[in-house]
Amino acid sequence: MAVLRLNPVDYFTLALDYEIRRSGLAGNYCAIAFEVEGIPDHKEIAQRCREFAEQFPVAVSRLTQHGRQYFWIPSDDNSLPFHITRLDPTEVGDHNLWCYLVDILNDGTPASLSAPFELHLIEIADCSLLVLRWFHPMADAKGAELVLRHLFHTSTDLERPSQTPVDFLLRQWSLWRKIRLAKQAALSIRELDMYTSILPSESKPTSCRLALKMVSYDEEQTDQILTHARKHTGMTGTALYFIGCMMRAMEAAGTTKTGEAYCVPYAVNLRKRRAVFPMFGNQVSFLFAQIKRDIVKSRDKLFDQLRDQNMAAIRRKLDQAMLPMMQAGTWLSLRKFGDIVRNSPRGRERSSFWFSFTGEMEPEPSNIAGCPIIGMYQASHISMPPGLGLLASIFQGRLTLSYNYIEGQFQVDWLEQLAQGMTAELLGRP
Repeated sequence: MAVLRLNPVDYFTLALDYEIRRSGLAGNYCAIAFEVEGIPDHKEIAQRCREFAEQFPVAVSRLTQHGRQYFWIPSDDNSLPFHITRLDPTEVGDHNLWCYLVDILNDGTPASLSAPFELHLIEIADCSLLVLRWFHPMADAKGAELVLRHLFHTSTDLERPSQTPVDFLLRQWSLWRKIRLAKQAALSIRELDMYTSILPSESKPTSCRLALKMVSYDEEQTDQILTHARKHTGMTGTALYFIGCMMRAMEAAGTTKTGEAYCVPYAVNLRKRRAVFPMFGNQVSFLFAQIKRDIVKSRDKLFDQLRDQNMAAIRRKLDQAMLPMMQAGTWLSLRKFGDIVRNSPRGRERSSFWFSFTGEMEPEPSNIAGCPIIGMYQASHISMPPGLGLLASIFQGRLTLSYNYIEGQFQVDWLEQLAQGMTAELLGRP
């Protein structure tokens, strides 16, 4: 049986799972949801789930700890868990499909019992929501997209790399190079910790549930947004454009926990473009975007500094420098590592909000078991604080923003003001 040891980035996400559970939430679960016309064939999907598990037994494994190390040990399951929920339109009332997506995300189990992937089909009238929920230590968002690709594409290139990107980098570096890179990373983090991060809210949530607010843009608006992104942050800086716009939208909406700067970590995908492997294991590093509050008020200065920061970080190889830091973190307990990752020496949360931009799926699936896909959405748990995350994705030429937040921590009118401000910033109409 195949056994998969967690790489250092997987352990990092497992530490975040520990922190999220400490906040009272279900755990580090994420989801990709497809809105589908009609009702897909249950038997076909179930068959694909069985075939996938036969080909990739680690996809139905369970998390096990041996000493200081964590492993995915294949279970006796012979299929990806596939759950079907049929809704009577006359009984749904004011609820919609998203309410049930939230229920799926908030249904937590102990980490050792969590299935790495679960497929859910929610049916109502003549439409469906197909949800892939995954446990983040098993895969990053791109890995989850690849799972969907292998599940629902008839032909897939199955050529496997000899080494994953994370393993390749860590194995080719000498001990002294790792030490030098780790020192660079530590110096960068100390520079970030000079300023107290601004948080959107200081209030305690009224419940321990994830909630979602979805905002979608049509193709014309998406083209406008991407044009502005290229203008302000360059061809490869789209994520920075979203981050900067969110900073300005938060500043306009008002923050109750004031600090000196906005600080936002963002992932750097280490895979080659359009790589179909690896699906399993997180293959990312991360960088930080940090801007002082007075600069955020100037749109031009904000994007100039974000762009300069990113160029300097790449030049100093800070994206790679974080890997030895995460490798060292695997020798710490989850509680100790999670506390170090989240909190500065001042004891303050580092992140003003969580952010993820996965770009466009390559290639995009067009149907699920013969039923056309009309939309794609993403969701992810966050810790409290900051209690607010923004996920951006593009599907069929349309941008969707998913505001993920802890229920009851933010006023509805504040969230609406934030979303409206974000739209205005994205479209260049501040």
